[in-house]
Amino acid sequence: MFEKIKVLIVDDSGLVREILKKMLETDPSIQVIGMAENGARAVELARKLKPDVITMDINMPVMDGFQATEHIMAYCPTPILILSSVIDKEGIYTTFNALAAGAVDVMEKPSGLESKVWIKMGDVLIQKVKAVSRVKTITHVKGRVGEFLKHANAASIRKPDKYEIVGIGASTGGPSVVMQILKNITADNTLGIVVVQHMASGFIRGFVDWLAAACKVRVKLAADGEKIGKGEALIAPDGFHTIVRNKKAIGLVSGEKVHGVKPSVDILFDSIAEVYGESAIGVLLTGMGADGAAGLKHIKDKGGITIAQSEDSCAVFGMPKAAIEKGAASKVLSVEDIIRTLKGIVNNNGQ
Repeated sequence: MFEKIKVLIVDDSGLVREILKKMLETDPSIQVIGMAENGARAVELARKLKPDVITMDINMPVMDGFQATEHIMAYCPTPILILSSVIDKEGIYTTFNALAAGAVDVMEKPSGLESKVWIKMGDVLIQKVKAVSRVKTITHVKGRVGEFLKHANAASIRKPDKYEIVGIGASTGGPSVVMQILKNITADNTLGIVVVQHMASGFIRGFVDWLAAACKVRVKLAADGEKIGKGEALIAPDGFHTIVRNKKAIGLVSGEKVHGVKPSVDILFDSIAEVYGESAIGVLLTGMGADGAAGLKHIKDKGGITIAQSEDSCAVFGMPKAAIEKGAASKVLSVEDIIRTLKGIVNNNGQ
């Protein structure tokens, strides 16, 4: 007899809690073991019931989803899936703060109660819960991402005068890591930065705004023909593959999904390899699946630096593991060491 995935549902609406329970339990491998109406009750039940997964609402009375996530991840780490509406801007910021505090992933919660909208959500929710249940949890001490490695020393790097671009790819567990990296890069750096972060549809604009409010580098949503500027980070939008057309501009292209996603890290990395060659840096971060592994190998084969996030610092080791097994990573580094390495490149570039 297989062991069921035990889920705690957290939502301030009793009706929504019942809808989610009924939806999840259509899958025989999932069991809802508790429901909470606010974050404070969620903290209590997380300790008492020890669920495998928590689905977490964001806007709730008494204690919101961010505060609950921060507490749970500090004291009884549990994989948390945020269910949030993309309509509420304040809620979007709270959602990304919850991801920074240790929540694993986010998906959109319908704003209305029309049954057809919830039915459409059902299969995706079940898949997400199953995926999140396999994530390795890490205790997150209290404190803001902004304080991360505030006084970190820069690492030395070979050939300091040749790097022009950093391509970053991330999926599950990635938003907080991308934030940590970008927050530690100065606005006067000479690199172009392009990021593909796999994310539920509708959330990427909020992700860009969240990063822009906290980082010294200028953070923008990439647009077709967008100039690749120094001291600027361009984030790939929903629904298009993002490429570098040349050393001056970004391109957005349609086409089929790659590895089930669009934008794909592989597509970005392949274009970076072809355009920049040995002046490119590829960084592949936490995430499920294998997207980015082949593209990272392409960058390495062209003479660029390639970095995969280390297993012990990943929420999900899938993408970096695939790259390492392919021989695509010239360095396997913790988040702290990725930041030190990029700081070294930024400090030495052009000297």
